Amino acid sequence: MAGIVFGCIVPHPPLLVPAIGGGQEAAISATTQAMEQLADKLAGRHPETILIISPHGEYHSDAMGILTAKSSTGDLSSWGVRGPRHDFHNDLEMVALVQKEAKAAGIGTKSIGEKSYRLDHGVMVPMHFLLSGVKGVPLVPLTFSWLPLETHFTFGKAIRRAAEQSQKQVALVASGDLSHRLIPGAPAGYEPMGKVFDEKLVKALSCLDTGDILNLDRELIERAGECGLRSFVILLGALDGLRVEPEILSYEGPFGVGYLVASFEVVP
Repeated sequence: MAGIVFGCIVPHPPLLVPAIGGGQEAAISATTQAMEQLADKLAGRHPETILIISPHGEYHSDAMGILTAKSSTGDLSSWGVRGPRHDFHNDLEMVALVQKEAKAAGIGTKSIGEKSYRLDHGVMVPMHFLLSGVKGVPLVPLTFSWLPLETHFTFGKAIRRAAEQSQKQVALVASGDLSHRLIPGAPAGYEPMGKVFDEKLVKALSCLDTGDILNLDRELIERAGECGLRSFVILLGALDGLRVEPEILSYEGPFGVGYLVASFEVVP
């Protein structure tokens, strides 16, 4: 089976990594367990290329970002971890196909790195858990824009077409956290509507209700203080028209930020 075979939503709090969390990660053990489960699911689909969308990479406000360099590298040294540096080959054939299909759909793409690229924590925290089962698999980093949600959905559909043309088994990882305003003392301040946003989004994702997500109230989105919605919408576009089994593996937010782990297995 060629094309998109697996999709997932992953959070990216650095404290999820024990060397950074220093014990705090115990408060989000459900997320850790879900990420370990997700790693097994991803490895079991044997992807030949992985595309990953991060809210914290280099980006362009008016175009989707895609790495055009031959490789990328990343670690968590900026968070005080002396762990190993990881190098990833880029899939330049996939890059060209995504660019072609996006252009055909009227969506602009711009490079986020032509000679090299340093991966941010939006990539490296999830890969801390996911990498073991997919070592050596090319990684294509993507970033979103500030264009409308509908444009991101259309970009996702372009990714699906590119994946089908590649004749490879492709996985798409959407990195992002939900509301950053769930409790008093939350990183972005407290906003009661943050919980409402998270509940609506998780419910819609659990049954793959794309319409509800694309039609989320814009004021609600703004008040929630999220960082992952556009990543998720790109993923939904890539899954559009496919037979998908959605599964919410975990959701929690004890530190005031919503952490969601979800898998979307594509079935023949």
